[in-house]
Amino acid sequence: MQRVTCVVAFLALSIVVGPVRAQAVGDPREGLALAQQVCSECHATEKGQVFSPNAQAPTFLRIATTPGMTMAAITVALTTPHAGMPMFRLTTEQRADVVAYILSLR
Repeated sequence: MQRVTCVVAFLALSIVVGPVRAQAVGDPREGLALAQQVCSECHATEKGQVFSPNAQAPTFLRIATTPGMTMAAITVALTTPHAGMPMFRLTTEQRADVVAYILSLR
């Protein structure tokens, strides 16, 4: 829980001090497919899943429902190295799709 709080705080600060940019709206269906391929080894990627395979990785539902979590915050999380999260080389479109999927879980 403390790790998630730290990550959320970091993301919030990154957004406040970072430049404002328009974000592409992604396709949640494509985001789910990609999340199942790339993220599901560590994260519970579907709404009905209560626990992630890796206990330290928050579920996508938890990420989506974290207060203040925005498209920009999730995008930063996917593009900024942080403890325990491997860096993936996603295209801008893939990243937008995953973000759209996560936000669709609200």
